[in-house]
Amino acid sequence: MQSQDLAPPTWAGKQQPQKITTRRSRVPLSCDPCRTRKLKCNREKPCQNCTARSEQASCNFRGPKNGAGTLPNGRRSADEEVLRQRIDHLEGLVKRLVGERQQALSMNNSPTHTAHASESSGSIRSEPETGLAAPAPVRNAVVEIDRDSDRSVHLDANDWHAVLEEIKEIKRSWNQDLDDQSDYSVRDILSHTVDGTSLLFHQVKAIDRIEILSSLPPKPTADRLIARFFDRETFPITLPPILHQPTFMREYNAQWTSPSQTNFIWLGLLYSILSSTMLAFHQYGEPPEYEGLSESLFQLYRMRTAQCLLIGDIAKCLPYTVEALRLNATAELNRRDDNRRGLWIMTGVVVRAAINMGYHRDPGPHVPVLEAEYRRRTWLSVISMDDMASFAGGFPRTASSVYSDTLEPRNLHDWELGEGTTVLPPSRPLTERTAASYLIIKGRLFRVLGRVADFNSAPSLGSYQTVLEIDQALYDVYANFPPHLHVIRNVVNHSNLSLLMSYHRGMCTLHRRFLAEGRDDVRFQVSRDRCISSALALLDLQDVLGGVYYKISQIRQVLTLAAMILFLELELRRRDSQIGGAQAPESAVLIRALEKSCARLAEAKDTTDEARKIHQLLAGMLSSFSSVENGSAVEPAHAAPSQTPFEPSILSPRFDVANGTFSLEKDMTEGGFDWTAYDNFLAEAEHDVGPIY
Repeated sequence: MQSQDLAPPTWAGKQQPQKITTRRSRVPLSCDPCRTRKLKCNREKPCQNCTARSEQASCNFRGPKNGAGTLPNGRRSADEEVLRQRIDHLEGLVKRLVGERQQALSMNNSPTHTAHASESSGSIRSEPETGLAAPAPVRNAVVEIDRDSDRSVHLDANDWHAVLEEIKEIKRSWNQDLDDQSDYSVRDILSHTVDGTSLLFHQVKAIDRIEILSSLPPKPTADRLIARFFDRETFPITLPPILHQPTFMREYNAQWTSPSQTNFIWLGLLYSILSSTMLAFHQYGEPPEYEGLSESLFQLYRMRTAQCLLIGDIAKCLPYTVEALRLNATAELNRRDDNRRGLWIMTGVVVRAAINMGYHRDPGPHVPVLEAEYRRRTWLSVISMDDMASFAGGFPRTASSVYSDTLEPRNLHDWELGEGTTVLPPSRPLTERTAASYLIIKGRLFRVLGRVADFNSAPSLGSYQTVLEIDQALYDVYANFPPHLHVIRNVVNHSNLSLLMSYHRGMCTLHRRFLAEGRDDVRFQVSRDRCISSALALLDLQDVLGGVYYKISQIRQVLTLAAMILFLELELRRRDSQIGGAQAPESAVLIRALEKSCARLAEAKDTTDEARKIHQLLAGMLSSFSSVENGSAVEPAHAAPSQTPFEPSILSPRFDVANGTFSLEKDMTEGGFDWTAYDNFLAEAEHDVGPIY
């Protein structure tokens, strides 16, 4: 019976000796340069390796002209179907044999049966026509892991299970090959685009050194990109001054001399610099030579950064580990999509890596002066990132409970520090602009924002006295901004704008829960005043920001918060319209600011789904407060009914936007506004967009 069951199919046995099989010549899938260098080609036209080396013209494929070589669809489909049938047939035979074997084992285990089983096993092994590999000698028992339940289980030794798993692996590999081939024909996104925090969510694979080095641009090109990165006066992305340029350039030139001697962590640092430069090009204007390429190169360099950090092992405490992680986090922060959760988780990794290397302790006298001062700068930038990521995401801080005695870095110019420095110069006043002055001021501001994050993420609402204390600390930092960090209208300074927006965002976030109470209780009046004035200040900055900033998720989140606060104030005024007297600022001022904000968002609504969703939400809400006749701003709520559209028939307290309903009237209580319901509403709207990692 078994010999019949294991009768080989016509394609596997010797019944067809006359059949001659010819090996089909494979069409090379890699381009010529990648085949010559033995590199993994992503099979685009041009591929990422040729793009990185500025060799687009030489990126040629041996297959069809439109990219990777593939078989003709008809022939490929026929071959695929034949192989599928063969695998399915073999799998069916093995499954049937396993079932019969299990049935036999369940019978009376007599010596006769045992001998018969041994005989049968021998007959199977002696059958050369089956086309199956001979099983190994039978063992008494094995311990295997049940993949379905993650349990270790005791199983009878059965080599057919291994064969079955091998068949399944063949099918998985074949199906993956089919997916890859179909992906080469039609590509919706770049193959090397990494969504999410690459380092954390294992969306990259380790590769060898030659492939990592091959992605570097030619040295003259890399020289220009590095110089652009270190040009702090004009570089649009705010970067922490944690690299000593002369030291880095010496190591950089040595890398080109002996690339095989460079460790992966340093290469990760280099790629993080290149990715930051490409991100700046993509978001703030591409030079002609990178037109249409900056985004793909940013994704490539960002992925290489993650691969270098994974291969180099951030737990080994090698030099530049924290610096590479920190710059990679800056690139994550400035992406166009909302990745607050992933950034916060990644920040926790950066903090722990810094603690693992002792950055939280002030360097002792045995540490060289230059290294000690840059370690202080790096630690301040790490905890500032932790403060900001926690504040932006609404999570507790990672470093708030860490004991640290690291001193604040001194306000010094980079030229005052060198590898031969033996005595640290005295700190210059913060009114003198240096590479470190912005980092110091930002660190002080973000430290208070971290307190705001702790207060808002506490299980229960803290005392209002704590709010006032944090408010005073926040205002003191703002009042002590040196003149060179002030925002000047019609002068775009990215760093100064970021500081000012962070301050006003902190005020809005700290006081927004007390906005409604401030209308009825004089004790909370300061919260209402702070909240509305900071919201107006944020929306007023739109004239300085320009449309390019709406491509950044963090900017959109800040401006949306400010708009929501003004919408809430308008709705509170509508509810209390029976109260006479003027209210400052006038409702017309609030609505004009909202109309301007919606107009700006309309320009950026096609950049991402998130921008479109926010614009749709705000436009729908604004329509409830705009004049039905001519679309102009409404008059103050205290005006005569005949002169104002602030009537219940015109103003609807319910906003139905994109299948989401948020009722201010329903969610208001006697004591104020239910911010939890508001947050849940926004969270649901964000979930429709997609993951925010």
